[in-house]
Amino acid sequence: MSTTATATPPGGDVAVLAAYASRGLGVTLVPDSARGDDSGWDFRVLHLSATDGTHWILRQPRRPDASGRLAVEGAVLGAVRDRVPVRVPDWRLHTPDLVAYPRLPGEPAGSEDPVSLVYGWSMDPLAHPDRYLEPLARCLVAVHSTPLDGTWELPGRHPAGPDEVRSAAAEKLARARAELELPAAGVRRWREWLDDDRLWPDRLVLVHGDVHPGHTLVEGGRSGPPVLSALLDWANAGIGDQAADFVDMLYAGGPDVLDRLLDAYRAAGGEVPAGLRSHVLARASFLWVHVALRGLDTGRPAWTRTALRRMPR
Repeated sequence: MSTTATATPPGGDVAVLAAYASRGLGVTLVPDSARGDDSGWDFRVLHLSATDGTHWILRQPRRPDASGRLAVEGAVLGAVRDRVPVRVPDWRLHTPDLVAYPRLPGEPAGSEDPVSLVYGWSMDPLAHPDRYLEPLARCLVAVHSTPLDGTWELPGRHPAGPDEVRSAAAEKLARARAELELPAAGVRRWREWLDDDRLWPDRLVLVHGDVHPGHTLVEGGRSGPPVLSALLDWANAGIGDQAADFVDMLYAGGPDVLDRLLDAYRAAGGEVPAGLRSHVLARASFLWVHVALRGLDTGRPAWTRTALRRMPR
């Protein structure tokens, strides 16, 4: 991974941004080929082609806090690149305000509607689990078993232990109760979850943190069903709760997808504690508290309204 962290890349003007990135990458990006993707919560994404026929992804943080997470993401990518059985982004340019890497082949397994926040699949994840859910489970086992040996962790950027993760969730609930009208049934469920020692992990692991269909690429179709080929967008990666990597697949695919993924995870050598499934279900419900607050923090009231409608009542 090459790193250039001097000048701040400009935003807005695609031609200027392409010229800036071209200098750092050693290729000539074509501004007229640009295709934007503003669906991401934290980063703006630009797809560009170069004159030599290569295709590139440029990511720009939307906010300073997203920019600060790039250092963690880069360190995690370095730690997992040779461990996971699928491709991950190979950053060729990395500044505090811009990341660029060759576009990986394949298409997203699904996408999220930006208004309803509901996922639509481009494939049936249960139709051929050996092509998607099982390799995804092997990826998660590889990520979760990454040694926490101090060779890649960044001081002060990760929770100190399980109690800190639990406390952060409790603080988030307290803030949401103070700023939003939460349903009483949801609050009761979340407080019971926070108080149940049986559900919370006794150790933390490396997690991807955002494993949903849009961050998984699949290839195939002509020679057979699509197969998982890449795992993208490690912006939320870090040391955390194992259950975090199952929440979005439950949300996107329902309990059947979760159960098949957990079975495959166990078969691949992953540890599945007795309370993990219940913990994932609770975390998935609590996800709407997170989304509601993100709506407040990023000036997207539609997210907050959608989250409040989706909370358990």
